[in-house]
Amino acid sequence: MTGTQPTSLHLDNPATPEMELELVRLLSERAQGRPLQYMLGEWEFYGLPFEVGPGVLIPRQDTETLVDVALDILRDSGKNSPEVLDLCSGSGCVAIAIKHHFPGAKVTALEASDKALPFLEKNIALNGVDVACVNSDLREYRHPFPVDVIVSNPPYIPRGDLPGLQTEVAHEPIVALDGGDDGLDFFRAISRRYRNQLAPGGILLMEIGIGQQESAAEILASFGFVGISGHKDLNGIVRVIQAQVEEQKK
Repeated sequence: MTGTQPTSLHLDNPATPEMELELVRLLSERAQGRPLQYMLGEWEFYGLPFEVGPGVLIPRQDTETLVDVALDILRDSGKNSPEVLDLCSGSGCVAIAIKHHFPGAKVTALEASDKALPFLEKNIALNGVDVACVNSDLREYRHPFPVDVIVSNPPYIPRGDLPGLQTEVAHEPIVALDGGDDGLDFFRAISRRYRNQLAPGGILLMEIGIGQQESAAEILASFGFVGISGHKDLNGIVRVIQAQVEEQKK
């Protein structure tokens, strides 16, 4: 962060006064709760680098479960060029990781925030993947083709819980965290709007918060989704909910 590697500093080559001031400034910001990821400007997700900063949600290991499940489904689908749509894409970590590990997929990343969009665009270029980037509210967007898999890490924190979040999390964009009164507003919006955009047999995958599986499943079922199930993360917590559109009867 000071532009100097620790191994290059020794008694014969001490830190300059400017470097010392910069270090003090950085330590002060960290003490005030500024996320380390924002200070570094880059963070790893699924083995790939992602630029991050104020205005975009920091990629987290929990969300790698969403990518794991999506890749398993794509590999088992038998389709060489499945259509994949990532809603609430943010930094693009999910869309980019899927495209990187399943290059044949046609991946579109949807992001409404004008502050997060530049990070999405930079990370697509940084990782050298062909991901289509769309700036639109998911409640208004309509995909031009039937979609085989929809993935999303939507805001899912109940609004009343936001004041109690860790100081570091409070630095992240509120629009990427606030899921409404019960945390499920976006689950309703996605279930309502995107069921008919999935191809027959298409699958919807969404990251959920702790204890939200039952409520999210009820929402999905109310909009006609079937085959609803949960997937656990490495800590044994159900982190992803899966639902399917019925296949057409022959």
